[in-house]
Amino acid sequence: MIINLTSQNQSSIKRRTAKDTECQIDLRKELPLIFNAFKNASSNFEKEVSQTPIEARGRGFEASLLNSKMIHSIQTTFPNNWKYGKYKRFILRVNKYSILFKKLDNKNMPMNISTNFSSAISNQFTMSLFDEGTTSIDPILFFGYKKDRLGNIVEPKLIYIDDNTLQWTITEDNISLFTDNKFVANEIIEKTKPKIKSLSPLKKTSNQ
Repeated sequence: MIINLTSQNQSSIKRRTAKDTECQIDLRKELPLIFNAFKNASSNFEKEVSQTPIEARGRGFEASLLNSKMIHSIQTTFPNNWKYGKYKRFILRVNKYSILFKKLDNKNMPMNISTNFSSAISNQFTMSLFDEGTTSIDPILFFGYKKDRLGNIVEPKLIYIDDNTLQWTITEDNISLFTDNKFVANEIIEKTKPKIKSLSPLKKTSNQ
C-alpha cells in the first residue's frame, strides 16, 4: 500500500507489523521460489567464481558476484516484481511485502554500514525506498545468507527486523513444514467440505 506523507511525518510513522505465520501464508507461493532462486544463484556463483584465480580477485569481488547472481536469479523468477530503489538497492515487491537481499552477520542481522537510511529500514519507518519519494506501509523483509569458515554459502533465510532488533526468521525447513502440515491441510479441509446450496430468492416454497 502506497501512502503520501510529508517528510516531517515519515520518521515517526511505522510500517505495518509483519508476523511470521501471516507472512508464510501471504507468501506461500513466493517463498519456495525465492529459496530456489537462491540455490540457482549459489550454483551459478560457484561455477563462475571458480574461473577466476584467487590471486586475481579484487576486493569485494566474491560478494559483488554473488549479489549479481542473486539479482539475476530473482529477476528471472519474478520478472514483473523487482525494482531498484535508492542507492541502487535491489528490491523485490510481492504481496504487499518489500524484500531486500543481504549477507548476514553472526547475529542474523544484515551487514550494513550504519546510515540514517539503513536505520529507517531496520526500524520499519515509512521513509521511501525509492527515488520517487512515495512512502509505503508495506513491511520490509530481508532475504539473507551467511558464509562458513570454508567460504561456503549457507543458512539462507527470510528475516524481519523492527526496532533495530531481529524479530523472527523463516528458513526453508519452516516453509516446507508449514506447507505440508498447515496450508495443505486447510486446503484439503476446504475442498472436502460439503457444499450447501442456498435457495434461490426467485423460488417459493409450496406453502407460501
